[in-house]
Amino acid sequence: MTQHYPMDTKALQQADLRHVWHPFTQFREWRERDPLMIESASGAELFDTDGKAYLDAIGSLWVGVHGHRHPAVDKAVRDQLGQVAHSTFLGLSHRPGVELASKLVEIAPSGLNRVFYSDSGSTAVEVALKMAFQAQQQLGQFQRTRFASLREAYHGDTVGSVSVGGIDLFHGVYKPLLFESTNLDCPDHYENENELVSLACAKLDEVGEELVAIVVEPLVQGAAGMRMHSPSFLE
Repeated sequence: MTQHYPMDTKALQQADLRHVWHPFTQFREWRERDPLMIESASGAELFDTDGKAYLDAIGSLWVGVHGHRHPAVDKAVRDQLGQVAHSTFLGLSHRPGVELASKLVEIAPSGLNRVFYSDSGSTAVEVALKMAFQAQQQLGQFQRTRFASLREAYHGDTVGSVSVGGIDLFHGVYKPLLFESTNLDCPDHYENENELVSLACAKLDEVGEELVAIVVEPLVQGAAGMRMHSPSFLE
């Protein structure tokens, strides 16, 4: 029998502590305080089950950049639900997917002309790693099995994306599961950017014939503590 909890804040908090496993959350601390229970939202504000308002300063982890209950966004969702909520791309296609892909290609850099849809950053990186690897295999470059990335990198939480990451706090415990990648120094470890580029190129030369691709957070390494680098380093 399904148990329905009354919309009482304390009951919801207790049910959460019994049944929900939160990502990137220290459970010892979580259990020591009353979890916030979000009930509704409007614009840039979230409202809990007691009616208290909070500024959603991270846009619900960067997916709500236009705010909550935006009229145009909500109308588009309702209109689409009136047609079909979901249809696979596995052997099928659909109008919204084709139209969005066409618009993305229009604003993408020259040479990028196809879109692969993914449901998160982690799986997007995972798919990109597999695509790059498979391309080298189909070209007969069987020795190309190595990826390179920056130290202190963060690219997601699936096994492949963790393998090209480099933050021990997030990734250290999983090392026995990971494939080895070549780590290049963080841009902000050197005052002289040219020196860093020379060192990176020397390290890449060592694995040149094995290299599949370089994975990089362009211009800023966010999870590493906002480590910045210049467009010239990225080039």
